[in-house]
Amino acid sequence: MTTAPLPPDEEERLEKLRQYDILDSATEQDYDDIARLVTQICGTSLSTISFVDRDRQWFKASVGIEDKETSRDVAFCAHTILGNELFTVEDASADPRFADNPLVTIDPQLCFYAGMPLVTPDGYRLGALCAMDRSPRKLTAEQEEALSILARHVVDLLELRRSRRILETQNRELREVSDLKSRLMSIIAHDLRSPMATISSLMSLFETQELDDAERKELVTELHHTVSSTGYLLDNVIGWASRSLESSPYEFSLIQVDELLKELADSIRHEMENKGNRLDVQSSGGAEITCDRNVLVFVIRNLLSNANKFTANGAITLSAQVASEEAVITVADTGVGMPEHTLHTLFDWNSRSGATGTAGEKGAGLALLFCRDFLQRLGGTLTADSTLGKGTTFTVKIPVSAPEV
Repeated sequence: MTTAPLPPDEEERLEKLRQYDILDSATEQDYDDIARLVTQICGTSLSTISFVDRDRQWFKASVGIEDKETSRDVAFCAHTILGNELFTVEDASADPRFADNPLVTIDPQLCFYAGMPLVTPDGYRLGALCAMDRSPRKLTAEQEEALSILARHVVDLLELRRSRRILETQNRELREVSDLKSRLMSIIAHDLRSPMATISSLMSLFETQELDDAERKELVTELHHTVSSTGYLLDNVIGWASRSLESSPYEFSLIQVDELLKELADSIRHEMENKGNRLDVQSSGGAEITCDRNVLVFVIRNLLSNANKFTANGAITLSAQVASEEAVITVADTGVGMPEHTLHTLFDWNSRSGATGTAGEKGAGLALLFCRDFLQRLGGTLTADSTLGKGTTFTVKIPVSAPEV
């Protein structure tokens, strides 16, 4: 038995085959109809629409053959894809290349084979449309021409499939952009307009009222909180929107979990100490994960800031546990907690409401929504558990490895 050599463009050919997303797909009537037409036109008992993968040939449709695939080593179609013309074997039992091939000697006991390569518009041969039989035969010129026409029709179906997938992707991206636009307009109308009105009112008080030192200090403090929270909100909105609009928004790298937790804890520790909060960082035991570092920084920093906002003279704990497939990162506080009705609408875009921290810090409720949106896009989750008057725990679960593309 002669095993077919690999085509010179094998890696590019396999990549093109992947782009059509045809391998291991469900049966489809159009392909089944073509396979049946082949047997009727060519007068054979067997036919296949075959795609040649790296180590196998897989049948999208077939007549008279029950197996869905065979090894590539024994595949007649592996020879077919070496050229652009019809590949014919009139009597495999008398052909030294195939006489001892198990497809000839055992099952399905092939004798005749005619395969027309399936050639993409850019010249890649992905597989073959095949007419086969268990006895020697020869196709007429008309049958060969019909096989060629049907092979082109199979390629047309592949192109239609790929175009449909591209269109679905574009439609999904357009829906995401439209949704993003709606959310941004809502943020601008609701979450940014309100603090700007507060700032305007405070400035008016400075201009029109005679204030003593205590009143002035109180207004300055409120103005500081409003400006600070608005700047924080803008940073989060810009970060979320810009990432959402990028075509490839995520960059995966190997992350030392403990190093990342320490870095983030150090960046906010002074802010926590100013409110009398103690931050405890629990080691993951030297674990590593593959994730987008910027996303994790964004999420954990926001969760730490949120915990500090709603805790005074209390304790905040940052911890991580990493298993074989999933990392679990928690931020727990002993702060004011949340009532049950707030907890149930915490991640609802349409039900969000602002909240004031223990030191008068303003919040729009958007940061948690941004965090959850980022994590969901990476296959992760963000959940919350809270008891009013006792504190809140946020739990991040995220895969430890980059998703397959």
